[in-house]
Amino acid sequence: MSLTYATFAVVVRDGRVVDAAPIARWSIGKPEQRVADYYKRKGAEFVPLP
Repeated sequence: MSLTYATFAVVVRDGRVVDAAPIARWSIGKPEQRVADYYKRKGAEFVPLP
């Protein structure tokens, strides 16, 4: 995920965030869609990693 002030990753399994960079620790345990919606509103660019 990339914002104007930070670029970081979150790890998702079975539709939930299971790990995240310190800037996004609040997202751990939350549904992937809820986190994605939040960051989309902030203008984030998403790039899936293999």
